Amino acid sequence: MAIENSSPAFGNALPPLDAFSSAARSNESIKLTLDGERWQVQGTGVLPGSGRQVAWVKPDSDQVDTTSAFVQALGQSFSAGISRAVARELDLSPAPGKALSSRKVEQAVDMAQHSQQALSGVDFFTRLQFSASSGGSEFKRVSAQEGITGKLPTDVLARLDQILDQKFSDAVKTGASPVAYRDAENWLKEALASLN
Repeated sequence: MAIENSSPAFGNALPPLDAFSSAARSNESIKLTLDGERWQVQGTGVLPGSGRQVAWVKPDSDQVDTTSAFVQALGQSFSAGISRAVARELDLSPAPGKALSSRKVEQAVDMAQHSQQALSGVDFFTRLQFSASSGGSEFKRVSAQEGITGKLPTDVLARLDQILDQKFSDAVKTGASPVAYRDAENWLKEALASLN
């Protein structure tokens, strides 16, 4: 699901995901407002006692799409694949001028965190098999194929693991997880070739 942004361009001034989460914890719903040149996440809620709806936002925020801004912030903290899946699951469609439920913000962040943890777990076995320091079976096989015989120094093994760890982290961020064995094998071959 592509989120079309019908509000003004947020650019680099988009508040971080933490700003959305923080406002959601203390308000029923949230809205994005433009304070000069900076976007601010503001709360809306109900007045105690009277039950009347109140918005702590400026009246000129009627067409700002808080939901799209939130999905964009989610995508900056998690992979594009995770943020798209969460947006689709929670029906976080563009809604210019409408407040975003705090409950949806909390659900979305929770779903994204659990998804990221699950994807990291899926790649655990592959990482272990290609680990240089642990002497994983795939590391041994690929090393032999590449003509590397004998034990490599500890600092070289650690460097190889560091290179592969970065590749796996990048894969999670870009939504390319779980990582295929063939990709991990190619990464290891490239890392081994960089030793020369």
